[in-house]
Amino acid sequence: MKKLRRYGIIMVAIVPLLLFIHGQIQLQTTRHNLQKLSEFTYILQLVKSNWVQEVDLDTLIDFAIQGMLKSLDPHSAYLTPEGTEELTIQSKGKYGGLGIQIGIRDGWLTVIAPIEGTPADRAGMRPGDRIIKIEGVSTKGITLQEAVKKLRGDPGTKVTITVERPGMKEPFDLTITRAIIEIKSVPYYGVLEDDIGYIRLAHFDGGAADEVRKAVDDLRSKGVRKFILDLRSNPGGLLKEAVNVADIFIGKDSLVVSVQGRNPSINRDYKATQPGPPPWPVVVLVDRGSASASEIVSGAIQDWERGVILGDTTFGKGSVQHIFRVTGDRVLKLTTALYYTPSGRCIHRTDTLRYLLRVPTAKDTFYTLGKRHRPQVGGGGIIPDIVHETRYVSPIVDKIMRKGLFLTFGARYAREHTELKPGFDLSDDVLENFKSELRAHDVEFADSEFVAHKDEIKLRLKMAIAETKWGSAGRYEVWLKADPWVNEAIEILKASETLDDLFEQASRY
Repeated sequence: MKKLRRYGIIMVAIVPLLLFIHGQIQLQTTRHNLQKLSEFTYILQLVKSNWVQEVDLDTLIDFAIQGMLKSLDPHSAYLTPEGTEELTIQSKGKYGGLGIQIGIRDGWLTVIAPIEGTPADRAGMRPGDRIIKIEGVSTKGITLQEAVKKLRGDPGTKVTITVERPGMKEPFDLTITRAIIEIKSVPYYGVLEDDIGYIRLAHFDGGAADEVRKAVDDLRSKGVRKFILDLRSNPGGLLKEAVNVADIFIGKDSLVVSVQGRNPSINRDYKATQPGPPPWPVVVLVDRGSASASEIVSGAIQDWERGVILGDTTFGKGSVQHIFRVTGDRVLKLTTALYYTPSGRCIHRTDTLRYLLRVPTAKDTFYTLGKRHRPQVGGGGIIPDIVHETRYVSPIVDKIMRKGLFLTFGARYAREHTELKPGFDLSDDVLENFKSELRAHDVEFADSEFVAHKDEIKLRLKMAIAETKWGSAGRYEVWLKADPWVNEAIEILKASETLDDLFEQASRY
């Protein structure tokens, strides 16, 4: 008892001491912060009074705020009235521009993905392209808001960008004509073979989940029981739509994604609300241009073992921004949280965000939540179950796309050949005529290069002709028959009557 009493007396003495020390630390921290604020105010006044030219105090403070936010991450920003208006335009899904989703990687403006059917897409821009100049001015250190302002503009106007592309020795210039960008969430779906359906989800705009659900229901009415969900080069969109799309493929009450930040009030779990679907075999296609909402959906399907992911590791854009009203016409867009898959993997790639949260690294192992308990690697992005390197177009096709000659020749050919039917082919004579037109437009290439990439050139030309003749559906129907990833997914699904069969097929890769 004496020992316990002595212990109690010691604790009574220590607790006030600890509280006193904590208070002193808090006081010292407060004093230090006040001192730093005083330093900032003093330096601001010295610049205002003594710099070589007269400066506007409001402008100086704006620059100071922007510099502070720039040190955090590429997505946090202090928006002027013009920037706030731009944010509103982006949320509406219709604007004048090039049609690319961009981010900052390693301090450079980088293409996440071109938006399908837009000027940037037709010009041949690719995920991972680094835009090093806009109208001859370097983009090193540029903010996303500054870049968007330079790239957006009135439809019909042109902008020249300098692109540095992995695998190419020299940067090159692209002059692209701006257009009204209207984003379609589901530009195409259809039956590919027997009971296999295909859905192309290009963006998570408002109503995306309704469009996907409508496509699923329509395909099921046509006998489809197996699905390919194509999220390649899908840069994301609305969180709500991502949750609702995942809801179609995973069971009710299953976790879709967790939002976790430093402020507990921001943390939230998003769960599926619809009854569990039939156990359809599903293959999800992703690549380096799949980001944000695409990663939420593919991560949830993978974690709950509701399908197999095929393709390349995704971009790794899994941060959440909140809008705070600062003044009547200015807002703060601040990164406040990160996305985590149901198994706990952080979606955000650590080299794209200097953030204070603990982000799982590539060394962290997680496990799927289904009966197979499959190991998964953390550290950013979604690593597919069946991994393939993204295949890019050949240099000669790249040159042709930059000049827009597939579309020019294809449109003329479609007008002159009204008898064309789906499934048409192109003769060698047509390809020779196309080759002559390329030379007439100063496209430089050797005959051997044309021959080596003849099949790829022919496919692109057929796609352009089919699009002119039958719209985007015609282009898809030509492209999907030749797409190696789609054909691989078809073969896997043909051998899979159940989810067990599907995972057995995936284990062979």
